Amino acid sequence: MYRTTIAVSLLLAAFVSAAAKASDINMNPGLWQWTALLDMPGMPLPLPPTSYTTCISRADFVPKDSQLGRACETIDLKTEGDRVSWNISCSQAAGVTRSWGSITYYGDSAEGTISIDIEGMQLSSTTRGKRLGPCQQ
Repeated sequence: MYRTTIAVSLLLAAFVSAAAKASDINMNPGLWQWTALLDMPGMPLPLPPTSYTTCISRADFVPKDSQLGRACETIDLKTEGDRVSWNISCSQAAGVTRSWGSITYYGDSAEGTISIDIEGMQLSSTTRGKRLGPCQQ
């Protein structure tokens, strides 16, 4: 379960950090909270939501979540209006995790879907983000 939580947090962070045309997206910079509601077929109980906060700006979408730190590569990134879609591959000690999905920004909020493959284990999530306020420095 811990491995799944870290992988999902890692992939959420990677897609947020990969938003290439940030100036075109309806996103207000500041401290954002990201929450994913996970669905994994075959699990007897639902997985708990994962959540973290990160400071993002138009120039720097790289999250500062201290649990992260594994290498991710954005294979494909597209922006269309306020929608960002991606395909990301992350190397971990246990293998490679892949993610693909999309998110739409609405100024102070965002929502989207993510599909994740962790060494053959499939996950999907509904992801929501909200701006909490200015970044604390």
